[in-house]
Amino acid sequence: MISILIPSYNFDVTNLIETIHKQIELTTNKFEIICAEDGSTQTFSNEKIKNLKNVTYIHLKKNIGRSKIRNLLANTAKFKWLLFIDCDSEINNNFINNYINKKIDEKKIYYGETVYQKNKPEKDKILHWKYGKNIESKRKKDVFSSHHFLIQKKVFESIKFNEEIKGYGHEDTIFWIDLKKKNYKFEFIKNPVKHIGLETNQVFIKKTKEGLNNLYFLNKKYKLNNILIIRIQKKLSNFLLDHLIIITFQLTKKIILNNLLSKKPNIKLFQFYKLGYYCKITKNHQIN
Repeated sequence: MISILIPSYNFDVTNLIETIHKQIELTTNKFEIICAEDGSTQTFSNEKIKNLKNVTYIHLKKNIGRSKIRNLLANTAKFKWLLFIDCDSEINNNFINNYINKKIDEKKIYYGETVYQKNKPEKDKILHWKYGKNIESKRKKDVFSSHHFLIQKKVFESIKFNEEIKGYGHEDTIFWIDLKKKNYKFEFIKNPVKHIGLETNQVFIKKTKEGLNNLYFLNKKYKLNNILIIRIQKKLSNFLLDHLIIITFQLTKKIILNNLLSKKPNIKLFQFYKLGYYCKITKNHQIN
């Protein structure tokens, strides 16, 4: 028995939900699919998914955020197992079977791969594509991501996503840490889902900065020493080298941004931009 939960924001989910529905109907499992629009201003033809059997469509007028919308979906769900999947996904032919046919340990959380298209996207989306393909998708084996995961409802209810986290980024990091503190285990499974919601270079940089802002404040409370950029910043600070990084960042920021917004963004420059930005907000205790 499984509840498939899809938070959505300004994205066409019809193809995703219709594909999931076809896959799950071929099994003998009792199921429901719940999609919640988190204050979306564009809903495309999403309303028509209500016509599918066992599908519930919720449209919130006000955006409540990435943590609250997932908690709302879990509270609405009626079955023992919860399968979360982000709206900007394209699933493989065995996606549902790879989860429901797996030998399940009820104390584990199962999550799968996130992959990106092989061909280059439009030139104004190359930064997100290159970073996702070369960095994010490779580190997922070791770092939990909420892009798609399976969890028992009673386990989810013992933690939930932290609703104090506002804006973009790292709600899944804290969720991961809180569950590990309670000795729950995570298992990475080979079940690739394609990320099809590429952001423009400009939006991707903006969201990256929002995520780093969140990380700074969360680190003050949670001491996130397992996060690489935090470990690097602390080592630099110990040797008084963070000042040099900040100065270099300030002097080269415009040049780096010109590259990142171009059709040939350099990922190493993007990594330095992230480090410089994080060192700056950590040293100055201000966000800008």
